[in-house]
Amino acid sequence: MSIRSREPSTSLLWIFALGSVVSTYILILIGGYVTTSNSGLGCGESWPLCNGAVLPVLNNSAQLIEFSHRIFNFVVAFFVIGTTVLAWTRYRESRNVLRFSTASFVGLFIQVILRMVTVTTALNPIVSDAHLGLASAILALLIVNAVMVWNIRSTAISSRQ
Repeated sequence: MSIRSREPSTSLLWIFALGSVVSTYILILIGGYVTTSNSGLGCGESWPLCNGAVLPVLNNSAQLIEFSHRIFNFVVAFFVIGTTVLAWTRYRESRNVLRFSTASFVGLFIQVILRMVTVTTALNPIVSDAHLGLASAILALLIVNAVMVWNIRSTAISSRQ
């Protein structure tokens, strides 16, 4: 019997926790490219819109780079919110997973607000640095959470053997 058939909900939690880590790391890399390519205001200061449009015509590279960073946020949100919902609905007894999932979700919410401030203050360096710092802290929370989820999986597997 496979692990997936024995613990389907644990496998789903693991997929979401790992997806959170990987997608957040990719988003940080994209954000670094936004910064180094000077594309931070590629969509203008009309946050959350991109030059006043939900789906803009991507007619220059700065706009495409900035918009890709904004769109990839939805991938991260999908995984982080999914992990948090699973933790609250199926794993309340796993206090560490619940805490780290919730902290990651709250951090992500604050990060969205901080990104808005970053754009609307024309990339104020202090705000931009805080944005990167919080992204790094969220990644650390997600990594710790993934380790906690892995420990749940390992315990469940070893207790059945």
